[in-house]
Amino acid sequence: MSEAKAIHERKHVWRDEILLIVSLVVFVGIVYVLDGALQPVFTNTTLLLTGVFLALVPAAIWLIFFYLQDRAEPEPKGFVLGVFGLGALLAAAVGIPVVENLFRVSHWLRTDTMSTIVGGILVVGFTQEFLKYAAVRYSIYNSDEFDEPTDGVIYATAAGLGYATVLNINFVVSNGGVDLGAGIIRIAVVALAQAAFSGITGYFLGRAKFESEQIWWMPLGITLAAVFNGVFNWLQGVVTRPTITLSGATTNTWMGLVLAAVVALVTTGIILWLVRRNIKSLQAGN
Repeated sequence: MSEAKAIHERKHVWRDEILLIVSLVVFVGIVYVLDGALQPVFTNTTLLLTGVFLALVPAAIWLIFFYLQDRAEPEPKGFVLGVFGLGALLAAAVGIPVVENLFRVSHWLRTDTMSTIVGGILVVGFTQEFLKYAAVRYSIYNSDEFDEPTDGVIYATAAGLGYATVLNINFVVSNGGVDLGAGIIRIAVVALAQAAFSGITGYFLGRAKFESEQIWWMPLGITLAAVFNGVFNWLQGVVTRPTITLSGATTNTWMGLVLAAVVALVTTGIILWLVRRNIKSLQAGN
């Protein structure tokens, strides 16, 4: 029975990932339109609280889809929430202090192209991706509930969204709130990116759990996720770089969202193909 479960594919996982991407883009559009139409006036406190609320929305969307669709292929809800919380805790206790206080990346990361790419991979990328890996590897990984290759993607995505939530809340609090239009776009971009790169690590975790992979397998997975992370952050800077016109400077924030959505969709598609190919291989071996 355990072998049969080990080569089963939780198909709802891929629907959840795609629905998250589509729903976030739609949600951003709704907030952007309402902000422009209503032009609400906020106090400092309400602006901060609104920003924190918006930072929680991406994780809430994914968890709602997961809970609704997981009934036919149940995953322990407490474990998913626990890994989400652990990802958030590691971001707050280790990730942000290391990146911002120890390496002080805000002072040098975007000074030139080389610093942006190399620092984005070696400092930001490796810190974030290792901590999301650790949230799964040193919690649920050795449990009997991690019983299928696809579970790696589920739990890694939960950890990634927990990490993204804390990154977004930290950004909101550090700035005393955010402009609703640009703010919700940034929140969605961070959530999409963190979830997508976590999926890469999750695929490698699933393979490592159920196959006899070489010692370099997981370091390779974390490295790939870190490289994608760093290169994506550099590309974000390129596509959202302010454009100078006769009427002033404009920031292409929407291009950043389009890039994040495309990267998330492509990454999810590649992971889906790899997982299905791996499952077919395992089934053929049985």
